Formats: sequence, structure tokens, C-alpha cells
Amino acid sequence: MDKITATTNADTVAVAIHSLGFTPTSSVVLTLLEDHTVAATLRTDARPDIPADFWAGEVTAYVDRLENITGILLLSFENDRAMTPAQYRALKSILTLTGRPIRHAVLIRDGFITDYVGSHADKVPFATVATSNAALDLMVGTKSFAKLAADIPPCSTDATVSKLQQFIDAARRLDCDDGATRTTVCARLIGIVIGYQCTGTITPNEGTWLGGTCTNKGIRDLIFASLATTSDDMDTISAALMGDISPDDWEFFRDGADAIYTALEYIPPEYRTDLLAGLGWTRWIEGKGSEAMHFLDLARTTDPTHRLTELLTRLIISGRLPASATTKH
Repeated sequence: MDKITATTNADTVAVAIHSLGFTPTSSVVLTLLEDHTVAATLRTDARPDIPADFWAGEVTAYVDRLENITGILLLSFENDRAMTPAQYRALKSILTLTGRPIRHAVLIRDGFITDYVGSHADKVPFATVATSNAALDLMVGTKSFAKLAADIPPCSTDATVSKLQQFIDAARRLDCDDGATRTTVCARLIGIVIGYQCTGTITPNEGTWLGGTCTNKGIRDLIFASLATTSDDMDTISAALMGDISPDDWEFFRDGADAIYTALEYIPPEYRTDLLAGLGWTRWIEGKGSEAMHFLDLARTTDPTHRLTELLTRLIISGRLPASATTKH
């Protein structure tokens, strides 16, 4: 993609939304800059109930995870919750002292965009984001689009249910501690992802294999961890699942997640829980906590006590960021 230049508030908002993959609500978004180049985009929930200095310290800790930052663009998406003026001042003070000043702050509220500081006389409709120069450039230059929880298609056929049950039965006999089993599972996953990269889709048989096999929790964790690491070392796999290391190959990671998303088309809603939770994990790894929660909410509707869903929800609500959320990718 050619270089994108943001010269207006609408441009700035368009670039931030594109980087996140969704339009945030009740959020503070930080676009971290190395000189005039975007290094990363962070999003955190608006938490007006938190003392200003404490909140500013938490946000600064996220910024600290990326080196060579020279400035920040701040966007306040205000809905039912919003960053308080005291929180903004506290954050601005800390970042200025540490050599990473807020170069510009933008307010998105009540359907309008304006400068965060000032009289707000320059506000423009939020709808102008879609037609801004940056948004149009990004639209032309983007070859693939985010697979969102809100866009999951209904199950296309009931004919796959019997096949799905066969894979569920077979999954019960799989032992994730067995080296040969891990090799076989990972080899099949790689084949599915490579096929998806070539065709943009997967077969119904591959979809039901993913859905059925992932009902084995250990194998499910192995499949999703294998999107991020080629290592067979259990400590490395655990680190990948906990977000302590970034994916080895971002293209493979994203294409693999998209292939698993595509599998949902072949799986009835009542059998989707493990894949939905795993897809929530992939969005969290990408630093997209809000979209991760959408997938987890869907998983929770079919199994309110699902362990992986509970764990990921706690991690996201706690504000914990994976290592990859503040790195270039």
C-alpha cells in the first residue's frame, strides 16, 4: 500500500479505525508515532471512575512497551463512558515529560468529530470519515477485509452435522501430549491454511474437522497456538497462548484465523463455542480487545461457563495487553 497521509481530523480517525479493524466506542485510542510514521495503534476502554493519575500511569505503561516513540495522536471515542478532562491532562503531562507528547487530540462524540481541546467550533459530521482522503486511499489499497463477529454467516447446510459428530467422537481419543498426534494435527492445520491462502476458502470437510477437533480442549489450544508459533516446545506454546510472545509469521496467523472464521459457515451455532473463543483469542493477540469481546459474547451465549471464554474475558477486562498489541505488524 502506498503511504497514507492524514491531514484532517477525519483522516486521522479513518486511519485509526482501519488500524483497529473496527469503530470503537467508549474508548481512548492512541496512535503511536515514530517521527511521522505510525508505529502502532492502541485502544483502551474509557474508565472515568479511575483516579486521573492512576489511569494515566496505566496507559503510559502500555506506551512504554514500544521503543522509539516520538509523539502520539489521541482519539477520544465518547459514548456512554468517556475519558475525563483530568485524565487527559494527567496523561498529557506524563507523556510530555517522557518525550512522547500528544501532538494532537481528537474528540468523537454525538456523531461529530472535532479537536479535543478548544471551542469545538470546527466540528464536522462523523460521516465524513468514510469519504475522507485517507479512507478512500485505504479502501483502494486494502486487499482483504476484517472478519467480524457481527458478520458470521448462518450455517449453510445441515448435511455436515453427521460428519461434525464423527470428528467430535474422534477428538475425544486424541492426546495432545503425544508427539505424533501433535505433528499430525499441525500438518493438517498447515494444509488448511495454505489451501485458504490459495483459494480464499476451505472445504466443508475441513470446516467440520476444525469444529469437531477443537472440542478437545488441549488440541484446540494446540491448533490456535500453532497459528502463532512453529515451536513444539510446550513452554513456547504456553507463552504464545498467553500473549507473551508475538506470532512468528503475521501473514500465516491472520490467514489461519480467517480460515477458522470461514469454518463457522459449516458448523451449526450450538457447536461453534470453541472456535468462537479461539477467534476471540486471535483478535486479542492483534490488540483488538473490543472485537475479541464480540466473539467471546457469542461463545458465551451457547456455553456461559466455557473456561477459555472466561479466561480471555478476565484478561481483557483487566486491561492486560499481549506483547503483540504494541509491536509493528
